[in-house]
Amino acid sequence: MTTSLPPITRMLRTWRKRQDPRAVPGFTERYGKRNRKGLTQADMALLTGMSEGWYRKLETGAQENYSHDVLDRVARILGLNDAERVHLFYFATGHEPAPLKRPDAGHLDPTVTALVHQQIWPAYTFGPDWDIRVFNEHAGRDFPWMNHGVNVMIWALTYPEARLQLIDWEESWAKPMASQLRLAAQANRGNQRLAEVVREVKERDPVAKKILEEDHTAITHPDGDVRRLHLPNRDGVFEVEFITFARLRNNTKMMIVMPPGDAAYRQANSAMPSTMASVPAGTPGAPASA
Repeated sequence: MTTSLPPITRMLRTWRKRQDPRAVPGFTERYGKRNRKGLTQADMALLTGMSEGWYRKLETGAQENYSHDVLDRVARILGLNDAERVHLFYFATGHEPAPLKRPDAGHLDPTVTALVHQQIWPAYTFGPDWDIRVFNEHAGRDFPWMNHGVNVMIWALTYPEARLQLIDWEESWAKPMASQLRLAAQANRGNQRLAEVVREVKERDPVAKKILEEDHTAITHPDGDVRRLHLPNRDGVFEVEFITFARLRNNTKMMIVMPPGDAAYRQANSAMPSTMASVPAGTPGAPASA
C-alpha cells in the first residue's frame, strides 16, 4: 500500500509527478515533449547530476550521507517552496537545512531596487562576486534558480540545467562568463567571496575548471550581447539582449535581460518618440524578492 512507503518516498513521488517537464527550460527541446506532467527518476538523476542509482536511494529512503548541495539540486528542479525544502532535508538527513542565501535588506540600494521592480523584463542586481542582490518577478519566472539564492557564475558554469537552458553553452555562455570571472578575480584579489566563487566553480565542474584555467577568450562585460536560450513553459528558442547599468558610487550592477521579439518590447518602442526608443521606462511590477 502507498501509506506503507517511507514519508520521503511519498513526498518525492508526489513532487515529481506534479512537476511539468516544460518548467525546466530546454528539457523538452532536448529530450522530446511529454504527454503528461511528471519527471521520472532518470530525469531527476540527469537534471541534478547524480547517478540514477544514487537518486533512487534518496527516493526510497535509504540512509546515506546526502549532501546539502545534492538536496538543494533536487529542491530546485522540483520547484519546492521553503516548507517543502525543509521537509526534504529533515526526512533525508534528520535536520533542518541552512537558510537559502538572501541579501541583507540593509545593504540593498533602494534606488536601484526600485528600478529593478519597475522593469517589464527580467532584471536583477549583483555585486562584484556575482551574488544576486535583488531580482524582479520576471527574472524569477524565466530563471527559476534565482529563487534559490544561487550565484550567477556558479549556476551558469556548473549546474546541469544551465547546459539545457543556455544554447551553445560553452562558446556563447561559458567562455565569455569565465573570462569575466577570471578578470574580476585578478582585479579584486582581496575579495574573499569572489575567491570562493572561483574555487567552487573549479571544484564543481571539470569542464568549467578547464575553461577558467586554459581558455583565452577575453570579454570584459556582456552589455549589448545577444544570446539564445530556452525559457520555462515556453516552446522554442529565444534571443535576448543583455543591458547592464551600474551606479558610479558603488559596485552594484543592474542587468536587464531584454527579449527583442517580446510583445512588451515592441509595445514600449512604438509608444515612445524615436529618440527615446532605446531606453523604455517600463511599468511598475510587484517585487519578487526582498
